[in-house]
Amino acid sequence: MVQFNGDENEALPEPRRSHSFAVTEYDAHQEVLRQRDWKLKDVPFYKGKGETHDPFDWDNLDYLDAYPQIYGRRCGSAGIGTLREVGITRPSADDEYSNHPYFHEDKEYMNRDGFFLLSDVVDIEKLKDEAAAFAEKFEENGVKVYWIEYPEKPIAAFGPMMNMHSAAELAIWPGGSIIPKKGYALAPTAGLGRAEYLARWAFWNLGIPPLLTVTGKGVWVTGTFLADDVYCQGMGVETNWDGLEQVTPVLKRVCGEDIHIQPIRSPGWKYFDKYTGANTHGGMVISGLDVNKVLVHAAGVDIDTHMWLRKNGYQVIEADTHEQINHSAAAIVNLGPGHVMMHARAEKTIAAVRKAGVEVVPIDYDEYNKYGAAITCATMLIDRDPGPRKFS
Repeated sequence: MVQFNGDENEALPEPRRSHSFAVTEYDAHQEVLRQRDWKLKDVPFYKGKGETHDPFDWDNLDYLDAYPQIYGRRCGSAGIGTLREVGITRPSADDEYSNHPYFHEDKEYMNRDGFFLLSDVVDIEKLKDEAAAFAEKFEENGVKVYWIEYPEKPIAAFGPMMNMHSAAELAIWPGGSIIPKKGYALAPTAGLGRAEYLARWAFWNLGIPPLLTVTGKGVWVTGTFLADDVYCQGMGVETNWDGLEQVTPVLKRVCGEDIHIQPIRSPGWKYFDKYTGANTHGGMVISGLDVNKVLVHAAGVDIDTHMWLRKNGYQVIEADTHEQINHSAAAIVNLGPGHVMMHARAEKTIAAVRKAGVEVVPIDYDEYNKYGAAITCATMLIDRDPGPRKFS
C-alpha cells in the first residue's frame, strides 16, 4: 500500500471562493493542499536524485490509496463495519404522490400491484418531522448526516420526478458510486434521472465520483451486505442478470475477488407483494445483523439462499410476517456489527433480534412506510469502517 504524508486530522481552513458555487468539502481540502510545503518526497515512487525511476511502479498504485489524497475523504459502504456517514433527503410537497399529475390522469396505473399502498394519504408535515427525528437518531449513534437537496420541482426523463426520499438508490462503494438503471418501480413514469441527480450531488458536494453507470438493457438496483465479503442481490423486476453482470466486476474490484455474491430470486413478478411481504429488493427481505447473524423474511427468500445460509452457519432470525407486510420489518440500517436501526412498529421482530444479542435502535417512520418503502430505502450509505469478513 502506498503511504502519503499529511495529517488526516488536520484542521480545515476556510477555503477561498474561486467560483460562484457553494463551498464544498473538496474546496476545503484543496485549501489544505495549497498550504502544504510540497517536496518531491511527497510523490509516490520518487527515489531521490540520481536514482533510476521505473515508470511501471505506477502500475502498482491502487486508486483507493490515492483517493483520500485527491478528495480529502474516503467513501464506501460495502460491508457491515461501523457506519460513519449517511445522506437523507428533506421531504417536500413536490414529492407527495397524490399531487402528481399522473395520478389524476390514471390512478390505477400509478397504483399498479399496490405499489403505493396508502401513499395518497401521506401526511407530508409528519413525514418532515419523522425525517428530522431519523437524522437526529443517526447523530446520537455517531453517524454524520448530510441533507440532500433537490432543485425546486425536479424533472425526470419522462415527467415530474417522484420518490426523492429514496436516497439509497445511489449505491456508494469504496472509491465511488454506482448509478443504477431501475426497472419496474416508478422508473417509466418518474424515476429515470433521479439516481443521476443523486450521483451529481454526491460528486459535487462530497467528491464521490461515479464508478459505473448501468447501461444498455441491464436493470439493477443495489443489494445488501451480510459481511464485508458477502453481498446479496435481489433478482426480479428491478434487477436482471445483464445488470448484475455489469456491476459484478466493479464489486469484485473494490471489495476483493473473493467476495461471495448471493442472488436472491424474488418470488413472483411484483415489486412488492402486499399479501406476503415479498419484495424484489434484496435489502427488504434479508439484512446482516452481525457476521454470523442474519434477519430474513422467509417468504421473500428463495430456497437456494435459505440452504446457503444454513450451510454456512448463520443464525437466522425470521421477521414476523404481519410486521413485514405493514412495516418492512426485515429492512434495517446496519450501524455496525451487532448494532442496527429498525422500524419501531416491528415490535415482535425487534424482540427476536434483541434476543439474538443484537442492539436495536427503534425509529418511527410510518409516513414513509406508506409509500411501500423502508428506512433502508431512505438512507444513502456514504461511508463505513472496514468490518468483519465471513470467509477470510
